[in-house]
Amino acid sequence: MRDKKGRLIAVWVPGNHGAGGSTIANCIGITLQHITNRRTLIVNMGSPRNFMEQYLKNDVDIRFSMDYLRSFNMDLSAEHIKTYATSINDLLCILPNCRITSGITKVGEGFYQRFIEKALEAYEIVIVDLETGINKENQVFLNSADMVLPVMNENELMLKEIFESSETIQEYVKSDKAIPIFNGLHITSGEVKTLKRYNDRLGLKASYGISYDVKTNKAACSEGKMYSFLKKELNKRNSYIPMVEQMRELSGIIAEKLLIPLEEIQDNNRLVDMLFPRRKHWGEIDV
Repeated sequence: MRDKKGRLIAVWVPGNHGAGGSTIANCIGITLQHITNRRTLIVNMGSPRNFMEQYLKNDVDIRFSMDYLRSFNMDLSAEHIKTYATSINDLLCILPNCRITSGITKVGEGFYQRFIEKALEAYEIVIVDLETGINKENQVFLNSADMVLPVMNENELMLKEIFESSETIQEYVKSDKAIPIFNGLHITSGEVKTLKRYNDRLGLKASYGISYDVKTNKAACSEGKMYSFLKKELNKRNSYIPMVEQMRELSGIIAEKLLIPLEEIQDNNRLVDMLFPRRKHWGEIDV
């Protein structure tokens, strides 16, 4: 792990669009900031087809994007990033990807490595939603990340094809700093059994399961109010919405692994739950 205060989390879909990486990136960013009270930045590094920020469009007016930062090229500073990231709350910000063609805002080869360094000076937690598959730009973030969250769906034929298509993908998904996430599981009562089957077939040590959740997806995709929806549910002692509790549990696991202290809160029972997660949706085997 780098000798820096900030922690970089790369949310990455190894296969095709549609696995839910942008939803997970937003949810993890909002939830981690909520339970740690740390300065947090969510970054959209996907293609122009990725409108991650649209899931929050009715909660926050996002004015700037990575285009403004690219104009500084290798002179980019931490202050530039703080200036052009849009505040969602006092400690949580978001930065969309470029909307201008890359030729207009051409940058040096080391720009994204500098962006990572300066973002981690400005924020204690940086969550980056990456483009799908493998490319040179993605690998800068994947190699620099303190944690990689590969997001996959439960189509076993597609998963097998993805793994067989690239040894590089396998290396990132199976690395010690990765927590593979299977998104859109439909049977919550059988999640652990399902995850262990995936782990066994794909050679994974552990993975985490996210249930398909109509309410959360509606708040994001139809209403553009993911932030206000999640915050309302996270402020409850117990949420009865599966994905909200899974995000709370997964964020607790991430904080534990990255040695990020949790916020001191009054509810001792909830604090114990977060410090020692029950891990209902965590599948783990010896391989």
